[in-house]
Amino acid sequence: MLDWRQLRHRLVAEAMSSPRLVRFATFEVDLQTGELRKAGQKLKFSGQPFQVFAILLERPGEVVTREEVQKRLWPDTFVDVDHNLNTAINKIRDVLGDSAESPRFVETLPRRGYRFIAPVEGATAESGAPQGVPISTSVPAFAPSSSAAVNVAERWTPGGRKLWKILVPTAALVIALGGIFAWLSRPLPPPKVLKTSQITRDGFTKTNLMTDGSRLYVTESTSPTKQFLVQVSVTGGDTSIVPTPFSNPVISDISPDHSQLLVTDGAFLENEAQVWVLPLPTGSPRHLSDIVAHGAVWSPDGRQLAFSKGSDLFLANADGTNARKLITVSSLANSIRFSPDGTRLRFTLWTPHTSSASIWEVRADGSGLHALLPAWHNPPVECCGVWSADGRYYFFVSGLFDRANIWAVREPAGLIHKTPLEPLQLTSGPMSLFSPVLSPDGKKLFVEGHALRSELVTYDRRSHQFLPFLSGISAGDMEFSRDGQWIAYVSYPDGTLWRSRADGGERLQLTFPPVEAFLPHWSPDGAQIAYIDTQGGQSFRIFLISAQGGTPEQVLSEKEYQVDAHWFPDGKRMIFGRTPWIPGSSEKVVLKVLDLDSKQVSIFPGSENFYSPHMSPDGKHLAAYSSDNKKLMIFDFKTQKWTGWINEPEGIHYAAWSRDGNYVYYNVAGKNPAYRRIKVGQTHSELFVDLKGLRRYNGWSGLTPDGSPLFVRDVSNDEIYALDLELP
Repeated sequence: MLDWRQLRHRLVAEAMSSPRLVRFATFEVDLQTGELRKAGQKLKFSGQPFQVFAILLERPGEVVTREEVQKRLWPDTFVDVDHNLNTAINKIRDVLGDSAESPRFVETLPRRGYRFIAPVEGATAESGAPQGVPISTSVPAFAPSSSAAVNVAERWTPGGRKLWKILVPTAALVIALGGIFAWLSRPLPPPKVLKTSQITRDGFTKTNLMTDGSRLYVTESTSPTKQFLVQVSVTGGDTSIVPTPFSNPVISDISPDHSQLLVTDGAFLENEAQVWVLPLPTGSPRHLSDIVAHGAVWSPDGRQLAFSKGSDLFLANADGTNARKLITVSSLANSIRFSPDGTRLRFTLWTPHTSSASIWEVRADGSGLHALLPAWHNPPVECCGVWSADGRYYFFVSGLFDRANIWAVREPAGLIHKTPLEPLQLTSGPMSLFSPVLSPDGKKLFVEGHALRSELVTYDRRSHQFLPFLSGISAGDMEFSRDGQWIAYVSYPDGTLWRSRADGGERLQLTFPPVEAFLPHWSPDGAQIAYIDTQGGQSFRIFLISAQGGTPEQVLSEKEYQVDAHWFPDGKRMIFGRTPWIPGSSEKVVLKVLDLDSKQVSIFPGSENFYSPHMSPDGKHLAAYSSDNKKLMIFDFKTQKWTGWINEPEGIHYAAWSRDGNYVYYNVAGKNPAYRRIKVGQTHSELFVDLKGLRRYNGWSGLTPDGSPLFVRDVSNDEIYALDLELP
């Protein structure tokens, strides 16, 4: 017969002999059976990726070097370790829904190894003992379900049989209540995408979807300055234009009764426009009071209107009257949405000129402002969320531009599920998905699917046409070596640096993920290439790499942003700038000179509030932008003076010197995009190429040795898709 102490030791022994489990976030790993589960569901994951994963879990929080993994798994020297390990790490991230740019689980330490960074509970392969949970919590405090427990009660209590008659029903009640509580508090299965259907097939760029349940209303564009409003059935088919008097209509909401749209005329992220009400299916638009905003949205009951203007968020009556400021935020608020009960608002806080976006929440009375997912990604890359009609789920976009997926947060509900769970990933490539909107019945999520693809083109001034360059490769950030025989370029959308002959031959890949290269520049002797590594979540940093390949060398260890590193003609020094657009940064915007031998850094004279330096090929002049991008400055090394060369109110981007050092070419953005040039000694620029008709992938431009301009044309596929949902 066992006493309670013996029974406790037996339970502890059984717990210790059970399969060793490691838990983190919503995942559970059985290191003995080689199984991985997410929210109770077994995932397909085995072989070498699992073995690498197990090694990382042995030492959570510690760096595991590539050499250690090699010794454990691939001791044979003829094995392609880099390929095997990169494949395994990519598979681990795919299964976990992780990314190298903003890691939540597996962090890459360049040229060192990997580290598992999430909090871990359970047994590790080395210790075999539970971590993070006291052993007392592994054993029930009261477990009278066995005959041994009953016998102990009889032996240790007076009037054993009387107490037995009390204990048995009590224990049964406790067990029953415990079972009910366990069932109610059990982890719910994650939401799923059951099926994906393509809705549109016209290829136009799309943004801002709205639906009334039978039709989708979409903003489409054929160029950055030409937009129009279309509608299409939610079951798919051809789009038809919705007539409007606006030159660039942008929809921001549909009324709760689906009888009208909120539309702005030509509103982009950083500028504001008059808000209009457009009746459905037809009717004349009318001003919404005197509201000028980035975007606006009605409350679920149709009685209130929320809108953003500048860095302020306002609340007004549904017709726009009685507007009152709710809060002031640190940047631009957009993509505003009310909670289904109308008590809260969530919105995206955009930081101009960066890829940073975060979702924030505030109560409808202006109190309780806070970030929805603080420190989930650094910098944050979440935007554009929508609630399900019943308020149980909140769907949002995470990852911007070329790696955007749809995630969901299960909202807190009831007494048991008081806190939200970790975000749950619904989609995982190959397309980037944006602009989520739910069908009124909550069964479908409509999204904009963007398959990125670019085409390198040159402009032929004789035919006035944009023609493919190097067979129209999906690349940009191209620079020719001084002798014109070689090129360095960055492939899109992966951000990999390549080198090849000027005709595309002898191509060599120089960088590998997670490196994201940007703005490569050849050394004067053609032996090295300087580039900026722009990996997400890290400061931009200058690296050097041999034109023949090899291990990249970080030039400076400082944590500040380093941008646009150009060589001096002697090849012994470089000049670089700071980024003027990083929010909250204490960095001083100034140009700096780096001595490559001594690694000493000095400030270039008179360069405060200038960035993006461009050295002329002959070394006589230096061009740079003012921190607001509106002025092009020039420094004359002979006179040692800066001169305000030219002013462009729409902004100056991607300047490039002609081979003879006589001209600077640059982009002008805005409503009249163009490629212009200015001659040294003159103060007025001239139009070189009108870019209104070019659908551009990004703002990059460059020059060939013969002076032909290069651009990147956007040939991406952009369509609307319907995701059938299962929401437990």
